[in-house]
Amino acid sequence: MSPPKLLQIVPSLSGSVARATLDTARMVIGAGGSAVVASPGGAMLPDLLRLRGRHVDAAVTRHPLRSRFGLAKRVRDFDPNLLQSRSPSASGIARALARRLKLKWIAALHQPFVATGLVQRSLERRQSRADAVVAVSEHVAQDFRRRFPAITDRLQVIPTGIDLDRFDPAVVRAERVIKLAAELRIPDGAHVVLYPGRFVEDRGQKTLIDAVRKLEREDLFCLLLGSTGEPTVLEKELERAIEQADLNGKVQIGPYVEDIPAAYMLADVVVATGGARQGFSRTMIEAQAMGRPVVCEQGGGAAEAVREGVTGWSAPDGDALGLAQAISTALSLSVDRRAELARTAQDHVRARYGLVQANRRLLQLYERLIG
Repeated sequence: MSPPKLLQIVPSLSGSVARATLDTARMVIGAGGSAVVASPGGAMLPDLLRLRGRHVDAAVTRHPLRSRFGLAKRVRDFDPNLLQSRSPSASGIARALARRLKLKWIAALHQPFVATGLVQRSLERRQSRADAVVAVSEHVAQDFRRRFPAITDRLQVIPTGIDLDRFDPAVVRAERVIKLAAELRIPDGAHVVLYPGRFVEDRGQKTLIDAVRKLEREDLFCLLLGSTGEPTVLEKELERAIEQADLNGKVQIGPYVEDIPAAYMLADVVVATGGARQGFSRTMIEAQAMGRPVVCEQGGGAAEAVREGVTGWSAPDGDALGLAQAISTALSLSVDRRAELARTAQDHVRARYGLVQANRRLLQLYERLIG
């Protein structure tokens, strides 16, 4: 059987979807195949090239009909035998490109359907025409099945995996944690609430700010990590919300951190918001792998990855008081209970969310489609 020569189409090489794209590229290359990514570029492009992956510049989110023709010419030399799209906008190009190059294609679903406009809804529907559909969580899969019942035999759930060798508290040296704490200016003795995530879309971060206000704890320091330099519109809105809540010095926006395992080690609790809009939360998986208590909102893929009351707690979507109570519960754990939670959370992630398991299932799917 020919090894996979995979072409992935992704809207950006930044963020969690880009990380999944790179993990897949690494897996395919490791299996003796080749990996090409078509995207407009992004912060993780150098990482792709270091893997010996190839990159084709493509404006995936604009003019999909025009883009597919130029893209077909540029990728022919790579001779792909399989195509995977990673967003509704990418699927607009993927289906036509797969036909033109006579390839099977996979639609990867990273979030529930959220489109409101006619064009966006059409692109989301196009994903149902793929030869195979992979959902990152049961929450996303249920949403897709409800809209397209006929897709069931082509749909499977393969949660995004993480590198358990990287996300292991045993390998994070104290020097890394101390250095990062100094860089982020974390107050001595503070209980740290960590919220990692780029400030590109509203995922309920203001609910967390309101929850911190309701907690009224002088010993609390909430760190929102994800700024990449020039403040986004959302980042400016969050800065105003922090000021209006009189939380300057208690809630702080910090930079995107490469050494995210060390950041988790600084946290007393790690939070994700987004509720039903959240298809999956890499943050919740990574934090549990690091043995940290987690808190999320109910109704989405983030809550699906948490063992309620065992490895973390959840609150109703958009409920600042409920979120505050969940955070308070996590912060009140005794030393023994926290150690027990850490062991259980790590076992939970190793059993369900290891990168090796996810890659094995993806590779089996690729081999079946290639035939």
